[in-house]
Amino acid sequence: MTIEAITEGPILRPVVKLSAALSLGALLNMVTMLVDRVFVGEVGTVSMAALGTALAALMVLVTFAIGLAMGTLATVARNVGAGRLDLASRSLVNGLYLSAAFGAFFAACSVFLPEHLLAAMDTPESLAGEATGYLRISMAGLVLHAPMMAVAFGLQGAGRARDALMLSAASAALTVLLDPLFIFTFGLGAAGAAMAGVVSHGAGLALAVYIVVKGPLRPKKEDWRPDAALIRRIAVVGLPSSFEQVVRTVAGAALVKFISPFGAEVVSAYTCGVGVLMVLITPGIAIGQATAALVGQNLGAGKNRRAWRTAWYACGLYAGLMVVAATVVYAFAPTFIALFDDNAAVIAEGERMLRWGVLCFPLLAVAMVLSRAFAGAGQTVPALLVAAIAHLCVQLPAVAFLIGRMGPQGAYLGMTIAFCVHGTLAAVWFHRRFHHWRAPA
Repeated sequence: MTIEAITEGPILRPVVKLSAALSLGALLNMVTMLVDRVFVGEVGTVSMAALGTALAALMVLVTFAIGLAMGTLATVARNVGAGRLDLASRSLVNGLYLSAAFGAFFAACSVFLPEHLLAAMDTPESLAGEATGYLRISMAGLVLHAPMMAVAFGLQGAGRARDALMLSAASAALTVLLDPLFIFTFGLGAAGAAMAGVVSHGAGLALAVYIVVKGPLRPKKEDWRPDAALIRRIAVVGLPSSFEQVVRTVAGAALVKFISPFGAEVVSAYTCGVGVLMVLITPGIAIGQATAALVGQNLGAGKNRRAWRTAWYACGLYAGLMVVAATVVYAFAPTFIALFDDNAAVIAEGERMLRWGVLCFPLLAVAMVLSRAFAGAGQTVPALLVAAIAHLCVQLPAVAFLIGRMGPQGAYLGMTIAFCVHGTLAAVWFHRRFHHWRAPA
């Protein structure tokens, strides 16, 4: 097996090819979230609402890990494009170390932090017990989950989508098998879903290390030594990307806090709606990851014009897909919500949430792809600033203003406005920052 930079031929072909493989892997990861929701939904509406509340808090930490993994992806991709497989291999190893340290820190914090996070979200007492159990177990599992993601992202940066897909498939399959065992047989409810995830991530990390050791990026003995300079380089790219992810997730957690006073049915509807939206966003995550890898590889190879065209072709591809998705979701919103919770009040509220949400789909697509393109270019601070403006300076005040006048629908409208702002600002900033790439080399 060998690794070759994907920097030749038609622009769109590698975007589609790499995105397709990564989409399948991301969809398999989404299976775990959907299975959690389906099984926990059978336990009851309160358990589903507890799961949604805990996930909103957990995603703040998981997206921080994703940002660090993006630093690994960008560094590996740039070195692969430059033909420096030795540096790519060392970058992957040191990205794993950095993510493992992050996971270990929050695993230690799992002893005392969950209660404070949930209290900050004004979690109702009826949900607090189950939500705390789920969050504590999942936080402890970050010591396994974070380094697994770093390896998966590094493989994506090297263009090894098939290896990353194998990793996702194995972890997702194990979660599907273990969920009913922990949730129903052991009677753990939402906490059982968290336990199944931790076991799956442990197995996934073991497989990830095996793939690296046996694959074309196989590190030499000396490559396993920590490299402070490489770790700093990964962190310089990864930390702003982490904060960008955290900004969006904090805004999502704040939205849950805003709607929590309206009761478990509204929170459950939002949880179900987010589950539907995540299925549709998943291909965009994959297209964004592919864009980051290809932009990084092309810049490493000195092909700036090709990097520019790759980013905008990817935006057009995903925006077109999201227009189609918006039409389908708008038409069948009640059916999609009922897959998770057949409570009539939940279905009605979830329908409203989805029909507001689809209005931002095309610009959400632009935001997602270009945030990853910034990462592939190794310049993640602009993406962070755009996200902060859209979700902290626009979304939170808009939701606070609208929710008092429109109820929960005000929260959904505020979220939609924020993503429209995000996509618009990302397009303008990316063009201004990198328009010089258009010049022939």
